[in-house]
Amino acid sequence: MTMSPAIHTTALTKRFRRLDGIRDVVAYPWRRADVLAVDAVALTVQRGELFGLLGPNGAGKTTLIRMLSTALLPTSGGARVAGHDVVADARAVRRSIALVGCDDRSFFPRLTGRANLEFFAALGQVPAARARRRIGELLERTGLGESAERPFHTYSSGMRQKLAFARGLLSDPEVLFLDEPSRSLDPISAREVRSLISEYLVGELGRTVVLATHSLTEAEELCDRMALIRDGRVVGAGTVAELRRSLPHGVRCELRLAAVPVALASALRGLPGVLDVDAPDGDEPGLLRLTLGDEDAVLDTVLRAVIDQDGRIRSCTTREASLEEIYVATLADPPAPLAGVAA
Repeated sequence: MTMSPAIHTTALTKRFRRLDGIRDVVAYPWRRADVLAVDAVALTVQRGELFGLLGPNGAGKTTLIRMLSTALLPTSGGARVAGHDVVADARAVRRSIALVGCDDRSFFPRLTGRANLEFFAALGQVPAARARRRIGELLERTGLGESAERPFHTYSSGMRQKLAFARGLLSDPEVLFLDEPSRSLDPISAREVRSLISEYLVGELGRTVVLATHSLTEAEELCDRMALIRDGRVVGAGTVAELRRSLPHGVRCELRLAAVPVALASALRGLPGVLDVDAPDGDEPGLLRLTLGDEDAVLDTVLRAVIDQDGRIRSCTTREASLEEIYVATLADPPAPLAGVAA
């Protein structure tokens, strides 16, 4: 029997009414100007997958997570989380998920780390015996065992984020939504949080994790797949390799010649599989930067064309587009050219 995906959305959409002031609402109640925050999103996240949501501020990532976690009702479309409909079975969805953010104001600063977890376990109706056992396990596994009796206000940012993870795991959820969990953390704490996500949440517990992040390093290191979101719409989804193939980002090729023949750039632009050619002016007159659709199929043709044009090759290096280049080229406003690629 095939298990249903952890998350499946169909044309999931959210519109917010734009309010221009009480006077306009009272005087013109028929006006229904709105803001499209999430636009017909269709995503599938498999069980045990670590799925990333990438996009600029205001792209709709948090609104999408809030709908999937039942904090917001969709305007249209549908979604199922852990096999339950987010509208018709909202209570079942809430029993199956946890939301971990970077805001620590929901903790009680004068209570110890352990006492905070005890409070939230009681609030979540976790049975007392199970809560004691679970809290002990989570404090040790998150590295907070020795700090469990310290007041929360003495915790560092990294420790507070680890306690947020422990709180999220109290009810043993199937799906965790992480909203920028490493924001404002120093590099060492951020690395510890990433390790906790990949090794413990996914590796040991096998949980499904949806990670909204601005950190491309974090996304590339952790995520099995990811979705690029712009203006509420998914503009690309898959692994980094799949994004390279599905979006026209190609392979970067840098040629250094003794000198660039006059007609060479034009000749290269006419070759099948050459997406772009840039001959930058300035201090490196022998440099050509190319974008190739496929290295294996195109590079030999490019090199032969250079030789046919009497170009003397000093070096040739290739590399695939980085996630940062894919992100900038896809999501910048307006879309920006990749490094070394002419607009």
